[in-house]
Order: sequence, then structure tokens, then C-alpha cells
Amino acid sequence: MAITTYAELKTAIGNWTARDDLTSYYDEFIDLAETFLKREPAPSNSPDIGGIRSNISRTTGTLSIGTATLSLPSDYLEMYRLNLTGDNYTVLRFLAPNELSLHRRSGKGLPSFYTISDVIELNVAPDAAYAYELSYWPQITALSDSATTNWVLTNYPDVYLSATLFHAFTFIQDDTRAANSLGQYKSGSWSASETYRQGRVTQGSVAIKTDSPTP
Repeated sequence: MAITTYAELKTAIGNWTARDDLTSYYDEFIDLAETFLKREPAPSNSPDIGGIRSNISRTTGTLSIGTATLSLPSDYLEMYRLNLTGDNYTVLRFLAPNELSLHRRSGKGLPSFYTISDVIELNVAPDAAYAYELSYWPQITALSDSATTNWVLTNYPDVYLSATLFHAFTFIQDDTRAANSLGQYKSGSWSASETYRQGRVTQGSVAIKTDSPTP
């Protein structure tokens, strides 16, 4: 059976658990699975349970003169890259908040560094309306009766199902099947995060990508 919708995922939960007394918990299992999906990806052999990153979203605009902040997109989850475009093409470098404070400049100028809090903070207020492109990994849309699918379910139904089954089997205390489902999820989510994996893994750590070409 294909798993492409919220309803089909629920049917699959029943099929794989072979239980008819869990239907009232399906939404809870799915909600918990979605918390997994939002986490930072982790290698399948890591003790951590990672999430999934696949489809990079891009938005463009112009920086406001004299304003050293930029709002994050409403579906923002994690940064890929921020760059200025046009004649002032520059890939802005990400810095931790405490590091950015060392590079802050008074007055106005061409930004070269940024950090992220509840907004994007630039190291200097722009002196012109510079055009920019913001590339980021978006959050998934939680499944519901009104939102019957999302990009993870469309592209990686096995990852969605294995995460959901892990919580279902944990709930019914079937430790063996829960462990098997978790192993399938960790392998599938790391494989699905190919764009994220490439060029981002250094000695076991994952860092914000700041200087590679847009894929």
C-alpha cells in the first residue's frame, strides 16, 4: 500500500502493529515522530536520534538601509546560506552571537557577517538596499485532517513510518520492534539528508554551511 497521505499513514500504523486498540493514539505517535524529523540530522551510527533535511527553500529580498536585522521566514528551521546578490555578491559568514559582537561596526556599511537569534543579526547596518538570497531548510508541515501530506511523507514515507512505529512499539512495550524501527529511521533519515551531509560533516560534527555554491 502506498503511503502518501495522513489517512494512509494511519492505516499503515494499524497494519504494521497488527493492533486495533491503538487508533486513539495514532495522532500522538505521529506528533512524536514529527519532533524527530525537526532535529538536526545525525549519522545512523550516532547515539543521537537525528532529523531530516532535504528540500532547501530560497527567498529573496532587499536589506533595509540602516537596519541591522532581517526577519526569518515563517517556516524557517535551519540556515543553509545567506548571500548578497548582484554587483555586491558576497557570501556572508555565520558567526556565533558572542563572536559577532567582536565584528560589529558602528554606522552603516556592507555586511559581511551574521548570526541568528530570533532574527538574523548583521554585523553592520546596510548603507544601501542590498539584494540578498536566503537559503534554508524549512520546517515540515504537521500532518492533520486539513494538511494531509508534506514533503517528507511525499518523498520519504519509509522514514515517516519508521519514526511513527518506533513510538507505537515503545508505547506497547515491544522493545525489539521499537529498536528495529528506530534503526530503520536513523538509517533512512541520514540517507535522505544527502544535501545536508555533503560537505557538512567534519570529524563527526555538523556545522552551518556558509561558503559552498548553491546546489
